[in-house]
Amino acid sequence: MSETVKNPDFMLSEMLEQPRILDSLYDDTNIKNIGKFIIQSDIERIIFTGSGDSYCAAWYGAHIGQRWRPDLDIRYYAPFEFVNYSDPQFLPKSVVIGLSVSGNTPRVVEALRFANKFGAKTIGITDNPQGQVAAETDHTLFIHASPPETLETSSYVTEGAKEYTGYHHDVAQTKTYLANLAVQSLLVAYFSSQKAVVFSHIRETFQLVKITINQRSSFLKLGNDLGRTVDKVIFVSSGANGPTGLFGSYKMFEFSLNGYACDIEEYCHTNYFITTENSLVIFIAPDFPTFERIREVEPVIRDVIGSKTIVLVNPDIYRETKIDPHYVLIETPKNDVLSPLVYTIPIEFLTYSIAKSNGFDTNQFRGGQDTEKYVSGSYRTIRQSKIYY
Repeated sequence: MSETVKNPDFMLSEMLEQPRILDSLYDDTNIKNIGKFIIQSDIERIIFTGSGDSYCAAWYGAHIGQRWRPDLDIRYYAPFEFVNYSDPQFLPKSVVIGLSVSGNTPRVVEALRFANKFGAKTIGITDNPQGQVAAETDHTLFIHASPPETLETSSYVTEGAKEYTGYHHDVAQTKTYLANLAVQSLLVAYFSSQKAVVFSHIRETFQLVKITINQRSSFLKLGNDLGRTVDKVIFVSSGANGPTGLFGSYKMFEFSLNGYACDIEEYCHTNYFITTENSLVIFIAPDFPTFERIREVEPVIRDVIGSKTIVLVNPDIYRETKIDPHYVLIETPKNDVLSPLVYTIPIEFLTYSIAKSNGFDTNQFRGGQDTEKYVSGSYRTIRQSKIYY
């Protein structure tokens, strides 16, 4: 992997690259051209599919699609479910969008081949021009998150692990996830029914992402102060930010820490019962319905159970004169469906600082805990899995 400075903090540097990536994507004419392709196609449905972080991103893509094009049948699948348990008779009038940062996720490649076989149009979203996804799709969108030459090798040294390539740095991914959200937002905007309005909202949102990154010192301090004594982190959200909470739990896994994600209502029925005084519960509240429910739940978690809590909240709906120290104000887009792009930022910095506060090496996957062993196993369970299409 390329190194331009001595002893760099790769995960932090990737988070700080995100404004540049958003700027490059906003001006990407290829996204516009593929948006036109979708408009001109005789389609009835759009299907998003991906694995890992890309599964969270696919969920988000379906959510904005449903909001901005309610006349179409728009949904998301895990690729294994899509191939083995969906009905292919509907594919001839479908566009299937497969997301894979590395471009080589076997289940996503299989899903795209399955879609091609049964007559769907296919679009790949990837960071890797040389990956299989680009070779299997009618059109490809590149997220431009990484120098292409860095995707050919890894930093690992053992057999099996060193073959796990496709990433700029071998760390918990952040910039690639945000780039996936941005690409999908722009793509759906191009075939939305109110394109001019939607694009003005996207411009505003990209600016808010930059503003939120500039708040990082407060997120880093909060994660460090609250994260060092917890045994689990639970992310509670709803609506468009369901994927944001799930992404947060995935970052915990990537540091070999316990992470959970739950809808606010489902939390009260499920993960509440594993919440203890050693838990940190992060509530994501960009919209009024979610915020009102959180206001009922959060004091119970803090006062009755004794858990640590953080509430990420839209200042337009939290109008208290005295700000509760557990509440963090996040400037939120006018179009709430775009809020995951902004609320992903504090989740990135919080999970990073929680890992740091627990002594993990954020320059290594799993925080340096048996990294090579787990990556070599992951190579076998993921990259070497059989493709049946």
